Amino acid sequence: MKLLPSIAFNDFSGSAGNVTARKTGDTTVLSTRTKHSRKKTPPQATTRCRFSDTIRAYSRITEDQRQGWVLLARVFGIYYSPYGYTVISAPNLFVMANTYRKMCGRPLLADAPFEMIRSRQVVYDDLWLDPEHILLTKVEQSADPDEVLYVEMSPVFSPGVSECSNKTVFLKACSTTDWGDVDLTVAYLKRFGTPLKLGQKVIIKMCWLNAECGFVSRCNTDVHRVRETSIIHGAFYYPRAKVTMDQITPLTEHVVCEGFDYELSPGSKFTSNSITLRYLNLYLLSCDIPHNGLPNAFYDEQSFQYARVTSSIDYLIQSIWIRIQNSTYKRIRFGYMDFSLRRQLETFGTYYVFN
Repeated sequence: MKLLPSIAFNDFSGSAGNVTARKTGDTTVLSTRTKHSRKKTPPQATTRCRFSDTIRAYSRITEDQRQGWVLLARVFGIYYSPYGYTVISAPNLFVMANTYRKMCGRPLLADAPFEMIRSRQVVYDDLWLDPEHILLTKVEQSADPDEVLYVEMSPVFSPGVSECSNKTVFLKACSTTDWGDVDLTVAYLKRFGTPLKLGQKVIIKMCWLNAECGFVSRCNTDVHRVRETSIIHGAFYYPRAKVTMDQITPLTEHVVCEGFDYELSPGSKFTSNSITLRYLNLYLLSCDIPHNGLPNAFYDEQSFQYARVTSSIDYLIQSIWIRIQNSTYKRIRFGYMDFSLRRQLETFGTYYVFN
């Protein structure tokens, strides 16, 4: 911060450098620069240009709406910026709130919310940073439907740099996880254009952010080196074996599969799946759905699961078994264990797998 005599002691009101002075009675209040730093990376410049309409939108809201943001700014109080603690103004609070909303895919908010919610840190099991994968595993899912996993990243091009968290760029806001996994590989390549290199440093910042009225405050900020094994457990990456709608024949003579997402965890035999079936004309104790060939991780796996009827029976609970055959037979078999024949069922969750 520049502390110039002309700013602090001569009744100056205005801006100079990164400092804004505001005269209130006999007191001159100094605050830090309200705009972004002039020093920025090309991806940062691209991101900031996309939100110029958010800045202009404040001049188009009504006076009553502006007063709402003024009151919220007073309640919000002291705000921590990269330059230190400062008092945030109503226009800056409007821009901050709507910038995060836009990153999360939400429309512009003209009326001030009742409060601004601080972000919170992310709990996860492991992280892969290698030239082919950027992946978080076993991410603890949020119970708040308005929260998204907010991620910023930046590659470090100088080996001597160990702290430049203010250079991170917004990468992705994930509303859901893939059975606890979050794959950031495609988003990183789209943002930075080139894959990671072994030995390169990477800054990653992430948090659970309320998409409606949240702001980044508490977050995980780490600097890691790109390597072939995972960051926490030092394990090599093995993709999970999957069966999706693209690998099966969903329509047969007696049944139609309306949704099929089946994954087999490596190591211990567990399956996480979500499947929806509907019988066309008959009540059957079992049925088969052909598949087009599956990964070698599948041979002859069977799981016993709970299912529910999604019709007028008010979600009747059933017991079923699922058997995936990938050797002599190329089929997925479904069968009832309680002889409660119904025309439609849905099963989902995590279950043991038996061979």
